[in-house]
Amino acid sequence: MFPHHRPSGADGIEAPVPGFILGGPNKDKQDRELVDYTSEFPARSFEDVEPSYASNEVCLNWNAPAVFVFGYLEHIHP
Repeated sequence: MFPHHRPSGADGIEAPVPGFILGGPNKDKQDRELVDYTSEFPARSFEDVEPSYASNEVCLNWNAPAVFVFGYLEHIHP
């Protein structure tokens, strides 16, 4: 509900822009100064808060491959 995505956080609408793939658990927690992680376990290193760029960011390198695969599937199964 709270991705690290400026347009979703600034549009005045409670729900984020739909359809994005976000990051996920990140054992390195590069944003630990901004985010209070509730677990030290790498697989649980995720917080659904807007400041969490390490685990909750909308990023091109996750979304572009998904668009490619969905386009391919649409092409072979019209």
